[in-house]
Amino acid sequence: MDEPAVFDRVVTALDERDYEPLVHVPEAHSDAYADVLDRCRRHEITIRGRYPDVLGFTESDRVFAIEVKGSTNLLRGIGQALTYQQGAHVSYLAGHDEAVRPHADLLRSKGIGVIEVDEGGAAAWRSPPSAESAAGVADIEGRLSLRLRGNEFGGDITTLSLAQPLNYLAPVVAIDRHGPLARDELVDAIADEYGFGAGGETVASARTLGLVAAGSPRGLTEQGELAATVLRGYGIEDLDALRLTKEDVARRTVAEVHPPLAVLLRNSFVRHPEFGLLLDALRKEGPRVHFLALVERLVREYPNVFLSAFCTTRGAARARELIERGETARLYRDRNVWADVIRTNVPFNFVQQLKHVGVLAPETRSHSGAIADYDPDAKPWIVADAE
Repeated sequence: MDEPAVFDRVVTALDERDYEPLVHVPEAHSDAYADVLDRCRRHEITIRGRYPDVLGFTESDRVFAIEVKGSTNLLRGIGQALTYQQGAHVSYLAGHDEAVRPHADLLRSKGIGVIEVDEGGAAAWRSPPSAESAAGVADIEGRLSLRLRGNEFGGDITTLSLAQPLNYLAPVVAIDRHGPLARDELVDAIADEYGFGAGGETVASARTLGLVAAGSPRGLTEQGELAATVLRGYGIEDLDALRLTKEDVARRTVAEVHPPLAVLLRNSFVRHPEFGLLLDALRKEGPRVHFLALVERLVREYPNVFLSAFCTTRGAARARELIERGETARLYRDRNVWADVIRTNVPFNFVQQLKHVGVLAPETRSHSGAIADYDPDAKPWIVADAE
């Protein structure tokens, strides 16, 4: 039995168990796996640089990963299933029953579950004898939550591109005042009433934070309604009032000038799974954070957050290759490498956002030049006291 046939039967068995699966199928193999892709969404989530064939939540909300093989390449599959233990509560090897059965005892002794597939489907499903959370499982849980259950969120935190996060509240104020608006109408209102030309970025970011719903016209989510209520209570009922509030901040931070608005923004940020993990890493490193030490922690504990939040698109591809080859240290020790893969706006825009929402202290110095000129030793990130 070939791998696509096994894959199809595994997906059927997952459906019967009420699991929530995502699959990774390279674009070049889409035709061979068309039946699987018709039934499942794709993922681009890695565990130690490798993409599990199937990844998701069990019916009890535990992360599972499955490496799928047919009748061949079983030894390679065993190695990959062992790797997935670093980011999943339970890891399985699936294959043609006659091929995988001789390895079942060895696999289960290593904590790997076995799914034996025949022409009729999953003939045997042997769960691991024990399953424990690995160090990287929080990273995978966060990414899966964003992908599977993140309809309220609009995507990766890389879309939060503006230095002043009060701008992300502009769509909330506009919709609260005018009612649901088409995207272009929303952008026009922000330009006309708020005097801000980057309305598209504000709408995308409000969507990312789960404040504005998808679709057209754009309405507010439950979190957006809550934000609108807080803003009205603070006296911000139209975009001109928000503009004046932003002008009040000037060269200070929202956390210093308008603490309740900083709390509103911080709560919106923290609800996003990626940001929540990043904040966890920051607080573990704090109170004085050396940027490259933070990169090291992210690469070790939350590599998917590092790839999506800190890296350029091209840089993420290079970083994945280094992680897969076991050369992760180059990502935080080799200036030529980290300066090449990390987005230029991380030490500037992102730092400014973190200061405004009260995650980083006001004395933290951002870097507005090229990433190649960034001196992490001279500009440590200082974590604000947790409230």
